[in-house]
Amino acid sequence: MLVKICGLKTVADVEAVKAAGADAMGMVMSDTSVRAIPVEQAAELVRAAAGELKTVLVVHDLSIDDAIAAAKQAGVDVLQLHDYSEADTRKAASVSGMEVWRATSASRGSSVVGAFGEDALLLDAHTPGSGETWDLESLDARPEGHWILAGGLNPDNVGAAIASARPWGVDVSSGVEATRGVKDHERIHRFVAAARAASEAKDSGE
Repeated sequence: MLVKICGLKTVADVEAVKAAGADAMGMVMSDTSVRAIPVEQAAELVRAAAGELKTVLVVHDLSIDDAIAAAKQAGVDVLQLHDYSEADTRKAASVSGMEVWRATSASRGSSVVGAFGEDALLLDAHTPGSGETWDLESLDARPEGHWILAGGLNPDNVGAAIASARPWGVDVSSGVEATRGVKDHERIHRFVAAARAASEAKDSGE
């Protein structure tokens, strides 16, 4: 089970995510998000990850060329594209040495993993980062392969969400915040612990 904590802004956030035992961390570049950071700051957080976490740059309103350039400058492992076209997604996927994750909502985009040439698919609520939950039953069919569940998750509900949806990974941002855009390190630890426990139960057939 891949566990990703998104919307990190400080080195202290990165250290908390590492200490909690998560697998991946996300950083946002955007003209509108309260969690947005400049590319130089993203590069600093990548250095703080020190190879212990998969690093993900999350974009939704940059041009694809600017997004690719920023991902290269920051030195991330993954470029996560929210609601980009198939052509843009395939262009990013052609870049050597960088994974591409396609993020969309179940109501807006294909829920077939790899439909746009991406390495993994993230299914989010209609408004990413809003903390909104969404109805898993709205999926015509559960995705197969490397797909990540996001949208409205928190330490108290992630276990049930994993048991119900059986995703390859989970992603959280607002669900581990003290205030909007400010991470709560204790909640990060609780989220990762709950996700791990649910994943172990799923794998053991409980």
